[in-house]
Formats: sequence, structure tokens, C-alpha cells
Amino acid sequence: MSRRLCVLLLGLVTAGAACAGPAGAEERQRLFIIGQDLGSVRDYVASGCCPRADGNTMYLNFYGLTSKESGFGGLGIDRDGNPIDREVDRGAGPGNAWKSATEFEGGLAIGLSITENDNPDGLARIIAGEFDQNIRQLARFFSMIDGAIYLRIGYEFDGGWNQGYEDSGKYVAAWRRIVDGLRAENADNVQFVWQSAAFPLDILNDGGYTDIRQWYPGDEYVDWMGVSLFLLLDEEPVVETKFQPPTARQLIEKVLDLARERGKPVFIGEASPQGYDLARGTNANIGYQWDGPQGKDRRTVSPEVIWDEWFAPLFDFLEDNRDVIYALAYINCNWDVQEMWGPPYAGGYWGDTRLQVSPLLAKRFSEAIERWRAMP
Repeated sequence: MSRRLCVLLLGLVTAGAACAGPAGAEERQRLFIIGQDLGSVRDYVASGCCPRADGNTMYLNFYGLTSKESGFGGLGIDRDGNPIDREVDRGAGPGNAWKSATEFEGGLAIGLSITENDNPDGLARIIAGEFDQNIRQLARFFSMIDGAIYLRIGYEFDGGWNQGYEDSGKYVAAWRRIVDGLRAENADNVQFVWQSAAFPLDILNDGGYTDIRQWYPGDEYVDWMGVSLFLLLDEEPVVETKFQPPTARQLIEKVLDLARERGKPVFIGEASPQGYDLARGTNANIGYQWDGPQGKDRRTVSPEVIWDEWFAPLFDFLEDNRDVIYALAYINCNWDVQEMWGPPYAGGYWGDTRLQVSPLLAKRFSEAIERWRAMP
């Protein structure tokens, strides 16, 4: 989720195997991914609080992959394929995909930004082939990695904070250009994840729901469908709103229905209990459009209450949809100390979602993850 997401929101205040489940489900393993920056993953691993993850999350700026000035977009290799030490920090923690892939075990879940926020006409330029060298550089990186890559191209395509994605035709064409280019370079360790924001605040801001199918690149271009999850599944706005938006559960279920229709597994690409501080044992407003001025009205909540409010419903949801949800990426970080997300909370209030700061939550989360991973 980008800074522009909450700046925008808070500033404004076919044919297919229907209901058959994802193809290859009988052999597929359930994946637990940890993220979403190098510092947070390092701290999680060092703490020993919780289970070994099956991979970790990293974010890349597609347009900067061949630019030394931009730190090669966070890729961690230079134009000649040599690993570099620089860790790019845009205010949300350090990033270097090479280090992410080599310091930790398992696969790599990459959020690949192709927004036009800082790259006017970027999608049209991708479609025209101006960035084919970036696609080749990405393929070079993938060829250097032993583990699986889960590539979330243009993640949260339906989020109004992602400029350019509102033109779904260009979005789809750019997605296909990238996928075709990677396949031409034999990047066969890559699986492509099409991820919806499924974010009620964005629906509220847009004034209504837009059918996500218009952004779908096609079955032959998508391996997974994905969603984000930050609010409580059944949470509704506390403040008076112009209309009642769908809940996170309702938005995610639209993706699940489509995934079942198309025979695709689902990847929860970003999940974190927004508004909770697990270290302090508090909950606060995330934003005035939803529940009040961000970071205000702080209330004390015990670890048991935090579990009951956010975590237990998540794992119940995973179990209820075990036929189609096969991956969960949890964001285990102290958002409050990161420039992008900390005071004065221009991007909304996020809190501290590190499991290792709460022994009870770490224990329960560990037990729940292992039960879920063991599900047939």
C-alpha cells in the first residue's frame, strides 16, 4: 500500500472450471510469507518468535530497474547483474531484493509498482516497448534466484491512489507486455499474482464499487489472484458517510468467487491489523473518513482482545475458504517509526504489528499458522 493511498483518502477526508477450486490444488502447499522490508524481516527472523516463513516480501519500482540514481529500483543488482550493497529506503524501510532473496530461506513475493504517480504515461510507454530493457533486467535477476518468485505486477490495481491504473485497458496491456517479455527470457521460476486492494475506504472515496473484472489480464496471464487485508473483516465506518461501503469481507469474497470461477488459487498479498499497536496494547483511529482523526481516540486493548478482534477472524476466514486461499503474507513491522507511516500520520495510522513484541499473540499466531499450513 502506497503513501498516496491514504494521502488521497484522508485528504478528501467466461468459460472456466466453475467452483472447481484452483488448478493443481491437490499438490499445492500453503505458503506463509513475512514482510515487508529488510529491517522488519531481519527482526522477525532474529526474534525466533514464530514459525519459519516460506518466503519474504519486497517491493520494486519497475521504472527504475536500470537506473543507478534510483538504486536500480530496489532490485539489488546493477545493469551488469552484479549484486550491490545499497538498500533503498523510500520511507517504508530498507529494500534490496537481492538481499531479500539470499539472506532468507524460501521464495520471494515481489510487489512490482508500475504506477504513473511519478512516471507520466508510464503504462503507454511500457506497452510501446520503451521499458523492455527493464523487463530483461528483471528476468536476469530472476535467473539468479533459486527460489520461487511470486510477482504482484501492478498490485492493488483497483486502488485510487495508484495513478494510471484507472485506465484498465492500458493496465491490462502493460501487464501482458511484462509477462510476455519475462516468458520470452525463460523466467520460468515466476508465478504471476493479480492483486486487488479490496479496501472499503477506497470504495467510499470512489463513491461506489467498480467491477474488478475489467482489470483481469486473462487466465493465461494469471497464476494467482490476490487481495489485501487491513481492516477488520466486517468493519464498517464509525463516522457518518455518504453511503455504506462494502466490508472487507464482501470485497474479498468477490475476488474469491472469481478465483473459483477461473480455477485460480488466492494469495493474501498484504495483511496487517491496521490501527493496532501490539507493543503498547492499544488501538487508535486510522483516519477521519472512517473512524476519526488518525492516531486519536487511543484505547487500551489486551492481547486477548486484539486476537479476538483481528487475528481470530482472519484464521477463521482462511479455514472457511481453505479450498481457494493458499498464501498469506503478513506485514510484521513497526509502522510508527517509518517516515512514510509515522507521525503526523499523513498516510493514516497503522501502528505496530510486530508479533515478537507480544508473547501471547506470537504464540497463538504460530499455532494458527501451523494448523493452517497443515490443512489438506
